[in-house]
Amino acid sequence: MSFLRLSANSIAIALSCVAVSPAFAADDLYVTVGAKVWSNKWTSWDYYAPIALNAVQSLPGASENFSSSSQASFIPSLTMRYGDFMVTGSLFAKKDYGFTGSDGKTFTAKRDETDLHGGYFVLPTLAVTLGYKDVKQDFGPGREFKYSGPIIGLAGSAPLTQGFSLYGNFGYGSMKADFPKGFTDNNGKNSLNADYYLGEVGLAYSFDAKAIFPSAKALTATLGYRNQTLATQSFAVGTDANKPSLSRSTELRDNTEGLSLGLSVTF
Repeated sequence: MSFLRLSANSIAIALSCVAVSPAFAADDLYVTVGAKVWSNKWTSWDYYAPIALNAVQSLPGASENFSSSSQASFIPSLTMRYGDFMVTGSLFAKKDYGFTGSDGKTFTAKRDETDLHGGYFVLPTLAVTLGYKDVKQDFGPGREFKYSGPIIGLAGSAPLTQGFSLYGNFGYGSMKADFPKGFTDNNGKNSLNADYYLGEVGLAYSFDAKAIFPSAKALTATLGYRNQTLATQSFAVGTDANKPSLSRSTELRDNTEGLSLGLSVTF
């Protein structure tokens, strides 16, 4: 397990509040409402079966990666903390992405994600979480891919000076990849295992919350870089159309990365 996973999007913000305001960890109940804008580029994949040229020759099957233009995705989040325990949820609002295929034609795909996690602060600025993530990718009618599964996470922050702090969260998830009806690998499998990886690091700044929101306990802005990968395992790629049983196993990677800007208010 090369990464530990923290709840997407809001926990880093909440931890930044902890690092900047020691009183935050001492209180019993806090509610943090946050939003993040993630300027990201999505790289996905497709599979092409082998093509017979004649009775003895064929073109082998292949997988192809293609990337979208950068898009700004909106991610609202809500975190509740009582003592050292917390519950958090976030939503990657459905977003359209534009792609250009290998044939030069453009097409649009949509994606959305949901996260729900519970966690425990083992230290005032270090939390461990366990939760569930769901990812949906829609490439058109009858072409929806779904990834879902448990996530384990770890995140921390380190105060710097004058309201600034560093934050980071890393994660790993063991997911199930469900393909659209009629879409299979060369072995006829419509569902495979997939690994999920997340890494995000950045800088947080805590404002004077009372001056802006008298009822607020903390107001925090974050700027970071976020990368998440879905790695579908043991996908069978056909190597010979005349010998359908022949294949090679490969890992297919779906990656999304880019700068993120967040703002949260804690009450």
